[in-house]
Amino acid sequence: MNINTLKILRFHRLFFSFMLCALMSGMGTLSAQTPKWFKKARKSQLNIITYDAKGQMLHSTNGFFVDNDGTAFSDYDSFRGAVRAVAIDEGGKEWPITHIMGANSLYNVVKVRVATNKANPLAIATTESQKGETVYVMPYLSNKSGVATFTPVENKQTFNELYAYYTLPTTVPEKNASCPVLNADGEVIGLVQMSANDNEQKCYVVSAPFVQSLTINALAATSADYRDIPMQKALPSDAAAANTFIYLLGTRDTAQYLAYVDDFIAAFPQETSGYTMKAEMLTAQGLYAQADQTWETGLKAKAKEAEILYSRARSTFGEVQAARSLPETWTLERATTDIDAAIAMDESPIYLALKGHILYAQKNYEEACNTFLGVTKTKMRDASYFLYAAQCKQMQGDSTAMLALQDSAVACYTKPYPVEAAPSLLMRAQTHLAMGHHRLAVIDLNDYEHLKRNELNANFYYQREQAELRCRMYQQALSDIEQAARMEPREPLFQAELAAVNYRFNQLDEAILAARAAIALDDSFADAHRILGVCLKAQGKTAESRAALQKAVDLGDTMAKELLDKQ
Repeated sequence: MNINTLKILRFHRLFFSFMLCALMSGMGTLSAQTPKWFKKARKSQLNIITYDAKGQMLHSTNGFFVDNDGTAFSDYDSFRGAVRAVAIDEGGKEWPITHIMGANSLYNVVKVRVATNKANPLAIATTESQKGETVYVMPYLSNKSGVATFTPVENKQTFNELYAYYTLPTTVPEKNASCPVLNADGEVIGLVQMSANDNEQKCYVVSAPFVQSLTINALAATSADYRDIPMQKALPSDAAAANTFIYLLGTRDTAQYLAYVDDFIAAFPQETSGYTMKAEMLTAQGLYAQADQTWETGLKAKAKEAEILYSRARSTFGEVQAARSLPETWTLERATTDIDAAIAMDESPIYLALKGHILYAQKNYEEACNTFLGVTKTKMRDASYFLYAAQCKQMQGDSTAMLALQDSAVACYTKPYPVEAAPSLLMRAQTHLAMGHHRLAVIDLNDYEHLKRNELNANFYYQREQAELRCRMYQQALSDIEQAARMEPREPLFQAELAAVNYRFNQLDEAILAARAAIALDDSFADAHRILGVCLKAQGKTAESRAALQKAVDLGDTMAKELLDKQ
């Protein structure tokens, strides 16, 4: 064997050894990249697409199932501003994403519900991966030829005192954002998050148990994290919290509101408020047949019957009072039947109050008065029900009884009066005026002014001025009519009245100025011409006085004619 042949044999031996090692090395790498659970894990992955209000695509991102009910994890940023989203599974089937179940913008994660009957979930790891432990980054779903990237955990930190945040010493394509990261047993430990620094050869993993812990509570309706995603949210698991959530949501979108209420009914079928909220919203939309059907469904679901009947009675009464075009069954008689049945089951004060209003609308004033007074004997004792009863007496023409009930309304408060006493004081003042109790009326109006000073108008001051004149409180009357004239300088009545009061004080120049201002505003105002004539006469300007009085006579003022005849 010559030297050349020996060299060739050595070369082939070395080449074979090298290839064998390479092959063995390659097989080991391939085995590590395609663990036995890889194909099953791929079935859990999703391609998620979000859309804005105009139907334009916002983002295409990744996600994955974590339970058999369609719960999936993804990234928050892709859902910001989204009104609709879909999930596409490994087989290419598209499913709507119906609810946001939890969200956290700080850690850029979101938990959603996918309306699927075919979820293949990943198991969430119950123990954290440790530094140096090998984990696997799944490729994004559309990468059909992709394999899992395996890498050791470089670092593990803890946030919120409970959850792990991992650093991996590798980079993955941006398309891998929100892909699952699994441990050697094929359990998901978290979601991929890209490094904010493009030059950093690292990626990060936020804990899957943290995302799983995200839930919606009653106050989530006011949270920016949830408000920034317009999509429908899952309701809290507690009925009271869910009720509060819907209330705080404050949505003006009827369809969205009804969708939330339907979710509430589905979750809490024996909770009355779901049926009443829905029926009352349908009533507000004029969908009376659907509202009736909802109340009936509530009755059949064994919700609280009295509350359902009260809701229907109140809605019927409100629509009849609004004089809308209604179905034949929507009458005060139906409202009466419903509220009587509710009271027979539960003598709630709020039911009695509604019955009083229905009786008043039916002009059954005596029974309405007694019903309102019945409410005042309950825990709902309130000045307003004495006022309602007083109004019944007014309709019966019984001023004495009306005043006594208004006294009872005011007596519900103690001095110094709170602002809530204002309606009672004003109504009693009006009654005192009508009955000629002018000094008592002024006292009530003074108290009312103290409570509502920043809300008073010119008519208030004119009305009090009239009462003050009748009880000879001239200085106060002058002050009030001056205030009325300042507030409405283009009202001729106030200018004429200002002239009359100044005349009483013998302030003739001011009186003449106010009378001329009234005439300038309305030359056909006979009272103003008569007052001007009287003031000019007092100044000895007879000719001008007769001209002014004659103008008043020409406008039909009989008092001016008598004054003119006496000159």
